[in-house]
Amino acid sequence: MNHPQPSPQQKRMDAIRNRVALAARDWGVHSDDGRLCLTATSNEGTIVVATIARDAPVGESELALSAPEDLIWLLETYEALAGRYRTLRAELRRDAPHQEQQRPKDYAAECAMKCAEPAFKVFLEECHGLTRPLSDDRVATKVRSILKISSRAELNDDPAAASRWKKLRDHYDAWRKR
Repeated sequence: MNHPQPSPQQKRMDAIRNRVALAARDWGVHSDDGRLCLTATSNEGTIVVATIARDAPVGESELALSAPEDLIWLLETYEALAGRYRTLRAELRRDAPHQEQQRPKDYAAECAMKCAEPAFKVFLEECHGLTRPLSDDRVATKVRSILKISSRAELNDDPAAASRWKKLRDHYDAWRKR
């Protein structure tokens, strides 16, 4: 299987994951002769990783000292969210056939198809006074007039127009069965 090349963002994320995986998981801060030190604890013991200069601004010191734990937390949170996203996406794919059944009906398309049917044209002539010739333009105009719409698109946007269309369609179906 041919996999696409990872994006620059994906390469950077992979590098961050690798660095975190190689580093200690237990980080801390302690004071050494009045200086703040960032420490890491592993099976081999606790070591000083960085020392903050005495005159370093508080904001930058806090950022540097909190970075390892913040980075680990961000990666864990990202992984949890990405896993949840993948699960939901799989559920959506699995449920897609069911969702199509719940998709709103396209009454505008249905109306357009009915207007092209010769029997529907005769129905409009007999029951609603459509005059000959029974052209597609005359049928479309007559249907818009009956339904009190300016465009068939309104059948998908206006519930009242959709209701009028369904009544007209039901009347047509009953007419055909006679």
